[in-house]
Amino acid sequence: MRKSLALIPLLLPVLAQVGLLDGPRPSTEVRDYLEGNAQEGYRVRVEFLLETGASPIQGTSYQSLTWNGRLYLCVGGCDTFSLQGFSPGTYPNGQAYNLYDSQGKLRGKAGVTTVYSGTQPQYYRVEYAVWPLQGTRTWQASPDNPVPMETGGWLTARPPGGNPERYRYPGMESYRPPSGGSIFAGISPQDRDLAQKSLIDSMAKLRAFYGRLVRGSELWFFVPEVSPWTFQLAQEFQARVGGGVRFVVPEGTAQSYCPTSYRNDTRFYVLPRPSLDKKDALAVIWPPQNASQKGAAMAGRYLVDRPDWPETDYVSFTTPLLPTVEGLPEARADVWGYISQANLRARVWFREWTIASRYTTSFSFSRDSSWDGTFTHRGARGEEGFRLANYPPPSGASSATLGVRDTADRDRGVAYLEIQREVAGYEVDTSRPQSVRTTVYANPVEGITFTWNGEDFVTYNCAYSRTTWWTRIYACRFKDSGGRDRGYGEVGAYYSQRNIGGVIYPLKPLYRVRGYRVTAYLRDWVQVDRAASDNDRPVEAGGYVTAEGKRYRIPGLEGYLQPQGREIEALEGDPYVTYITRSLLPDRNPYGGLNREEAKTWYKPLSQWCQERGK
Repeated sequence: MRKSLALIPLLLPVLAQVGLLDGPRPSTEVRDYLEGNAQEGYRVRVEFLLETGASPIQGTSYQSLTWNGRLYLCVGGCDTFSLQGFSPGTYPNGQAYNLYDSQGKLRGKAGVTTVYSGTQPQYYRVEYAVWPLQGTRTWQASPDNPVPMETGGWLTARPPGGNPERYRYPGMESYRPPSGGSIFAGISPQDRDLAQKSLIDSMAKLRAFYGRLVRGSELWFFVPEVSPWTFQLAQEFQARVGGGVRFVVPEGTAQSYCPTSYRNDTRFYVLPRPSLDKKDALAVIWPPQNASQKGAAMAGRYLVDRPDWPETDYVSFTTPLLPTVEGLPEARADVWGYISQANLRARVWFREWTIASRYTTSFSFSRDSSWDGTFTHRGARGEEGFRLANYPPPSGASSATLGVRDTADRDRGVAYLEIQREVAGYEVDTSRPQSVRTTVYANPVEGITFTWNGEDFVTYNCAYSRTTWWTRIYACRFKDSGGRDRGYGEVGAYYSQRNIGGVIYPLKPLYRVRGYRVTAYLRDWVQVDRAASDNDRPVEAGGYVTAEGKRYRIPGLEGYLQPQGREIEALEGDPYVTYITRSLLPDRNPYGGLNREEAKTWYKPLSQWCQERGK
């Protein structure tokens, strides 16, 4: 086995989705998602843009109760799809709807189920199946995923049904795969099919590591001192593996342990060297005597120093998200999962402004007769401009109810107008003729004055028409005292008696508008939380999450999947690991090649060592 110096891991953050370079395809036809971290190594999930068949693309989306029945999906190309017949505000339970794209083409089906909490509806679960357009291409994952990143950012990925192709990850030209910590740095890549390395950075990972060991294995700690944390590591081992535990300390520590109760503790042994650095601390797990069982080892200063790991790393919380660039909408996320298992998920909710479905505000104001029907109002999103539809109201109206529209011509409510007016004159209303019949005693027929409904009228333009019995009939026009023609009729002359009959047109007032008293009822903007169309999202290294192409940071998770420097290095595998760990002990048996008795008592019990030295 070759030994080499440990390479310092590159502290590079996990990058967003990018197009790979220096490959056989254009960068627009291959993309990837980076996983892992610099300390344990990066892996890449590669996708290829390939021709699609007739199979539908299926998925699930979660929507708020204010959802409008539209889905933004990328099937070959990205488009907005509508659920025909879906009614916002209803609570369907598994109903199926036809799915149409923005061009009105039937593209698939979608089923909508209302999810309840108790008796209260919470959100919609939308399950869809969309057929790609003929001749389109979709992103398809490589069957090799995830592929490891190699030195210089290179990687090899095979498209579905194709041959392996080589690509370079942009920005990773100086990348070197990690070689592990100082003790295990000498394990070459050729050995990794036998000796698998990992990092333990939580109690959950520690217990999982112990859980993979063979029952009855024995754990030997080679440490500069046995700290309370070392004891806890031993107790966790015995609880899950059930084997024995030994503590081997250097002579400098053994000397101080002689006057203590450790002297008679059969678990304590002495390492024949003066001291041992914490960074060289080692724990070797030897399986039972059956050589076919796999061994394991741990290394690092955190076999001695307590790393302050959480007892449990399961998280479940809701938090506002921090935008990574300006202009992103306000968002929050429900986050859950196990940090140690690197499976944190985030359900992202975008806080968006929408117009309320019912009136939320009302107010009144007055305007003079020169008003043009526009006004402003400060609402939830600041000052806005509005106009009245079908303004001005019909002439002569004393009141009117008109629609209110904003500057984007959206329906925003209604306005009730009380029209303040005054009489500016009168005009003859020929649309409402009234019958008149009266008798006066006058002579002659032309210019006879008579009164009707409190008004005085005069006959004029009279002309003989006919004679009936003893009465002469004249056709006349009627005018009022103001000289306005107000109607027509006949005058019958019988001696001095004048019988007048006909039609009088009443007067109607002409009004002049002095001003308006306006009461407006508006639907203001309200904020709603809309679930991202591509929920639920994986939390990326460093605590980032990307939803609908918008990238945010989750506060408090800055160290997620990033090296913390508080890890125990672990090594496990087949029996070859036992050989490797033995060869990497802090010090080799100096008597192994000599025919001396000391070779038989390589690690002396602490009690024997103290007795030999009179301690």
